Amino acid sequence: MVSWGETVQALAALFGQHVSSWVLGVLAAATIAAPVVDRFVIRRKRLHYRVLYNSKIGLSPIELHDGEVPPADPQLIRIARLVDRMSIVIIRIRNTGSFDIEADDFAEDLSFTFGKRIVWDARISEAPTKTIRQRIRNNLVFFTDGQETGYAPNPPSLGTLRERLGQRLANWVAAQPTAAIEIGPQWHGVRLSELSLQRGQKFKLVVVLREPDDESATTDDSTSKEIGFAGRIANGRIKDEKQQRGVAWPLAVTGIGALLTVALVTTLITGIFRQDSDVVCATGSLRIEGSSAFAPIMSNVATAYSQACGGADVIAQPTGSLDGVRALSAPGSQNDLAVLSDGPALEPSPDLVAQPLALVVYGVVVNDSAGIDRLTTEQLHGIFAGRFRDWNQLRDGASLPIRIVGRGQESGTRQVFETRVLQGSEGLLSSDSCEAPERMPQAQTTRCERSSTAQVVDEIATTPGAIGYTDTPAANIAVAQGKPVKIAQLDGRYPDISSAHQGYRFWTIEYLYTKGFPANDSVLKHFIDYLRSDTARAELRDAGYTPCIERTGLPHPLCQG
Repeated sequence: MVSWGETVQALAALFGQHVSSWVLGVLAAATIAAPVVDRFVIRRKRLHYRVLYNSKIGLSPIELHDGEVPPADPQLIRIARLVDRMSIVIIRIRNTGSFDIEADDFAEDLSFTFGKRIVWDARISEAPTKTIRQRIRNNLVFFTDGQETGYAPNPPSLGTLRERLGQRLANWVAAQPTAAIEIGPQWHGVRLSELSLQRGQKFKLVVVLREPDDESATTDDSTSKEIGFAGRIANGRIKDEKQQRGVAWPLAVTGIGALLTVALVTTLITGIFRQDSDVVCATGSLRIEGSSAFAPIMSNVATAYSQACGGADVIAQPTGSLDGVRALSAPGSQNDLAVLSDGPALEPSPDLVAQPLALVVYGVVVNDSAGIDRLTTEQLHGIFAGRFRDWNQLRDGASLPIRIVGRGQESGTRQVFETRVLQGSEGLLSSDSCEAPERMPQAQTTRCERSSTAQVVDEIATTPGAIGYTDTPAANIAVAQGKPVKIAQLDGRYPDISSAHQGYRFWTIEYLYTKGFPANDSVLKHFIDYLRSDTARAELRDAGYTPCIERTGLPHPLCQG
């Protein structure tokens, strides 16, 4: 199916052949392009929020509002006074645009205030993954009524809020006066700092609030439900879904444009469907070998190109970064071969040419049975050196041997792990089963090797106490499929592109190597051009990778190192 954007491009290309339709075509293109330009150029990133629930809990067993408290057990009256002023707010936040939203896209962080109501507790619900949920939780910040934006030195976090909640409940259990419950800091707003959401992702913010006990602060029902909002996205918009109009102007303008194009479609339809600005075809075959981590997404891109170009046969084969580079370096012309390498090639020949494709972020993955979801670089050094051989040396709980699942010497992922994280070798191959060091019974570690990313993930999932590493997209897929694995924080950071900007070390650039510069009429040359197209870059982003060529056509800052 051809999109509206592709239709406009095709019409523009064919206007020279249909001069009589020129004026009508310009009007149609302008009306259709207006909302497209607004959405994808002027305000291309969009975040919507909606207050789904904003009401008192309604569990008070005694009516207190008429000023007459009927005879009741004193403990019941205390419960009524505590619950009577409690309310819950649920806010859904979702990325409704066509682009991912990163933390640095916010000119002002998203924040909500609740009038005079005091924040008692908060949680994140229905996040896409546990990793995203934990990251949002860790970056919640609370602020007082006088700090409208919440940008104060050392603002309180969710941990501080929960600690304060414990103090409030302790005062209540100890039968302190009602006012004593709110002694100390009182926070009236929440800010979501370092927020990032991929397109289509959403979550819910749940906040428990309490009206102040000061009778002078008591207001009518509409004021007591007051919710304020602040936040701004550069090149985008943040919008309250409840305030959206019934018929938005983009829909109306697009409808007019559709009517204007009816006269053109009947005469230009054949030309429209023949246009494809992203693909320039050539005839022949091309093999892409190398990185097993990047091979699945490259196979998808190669299949799309082969389907668009009937005379081209492009296939991707995972052989390992080092083996791929060695094959490409062999004597002779290699116009039918390109190689993927996780990071710069370790054994490059002088005639190899590197094309940076994408940023690949990796993560440390552990079996659920390990009972741990965060590690430090120093702890990883100890695990791979054999200083830590049981998980109970790193956390409280039952004994469980640590089993390391690694990659072979041909793996680019292993080279990245050893260079950027361990800063040394990950150790000897002591096991075939991954459960005991049967190859080297006296070895300090139980370490096995698997030849591909998929095999590493499967082995970690099926081996109690196992630990290994893989690219983040593969790890996220395993978690989404319900496999018993966790993606561990490393030095307090989750493995994503935002963390890479902030000092997370376990990432690299994925390169495509060719032998010299390909001939202009070759499949290799046109396929490399296709990799830089909007279509291929969208495919990379959908798979969880960040293209090295940004939408502006400029290289990504991390790809310039």
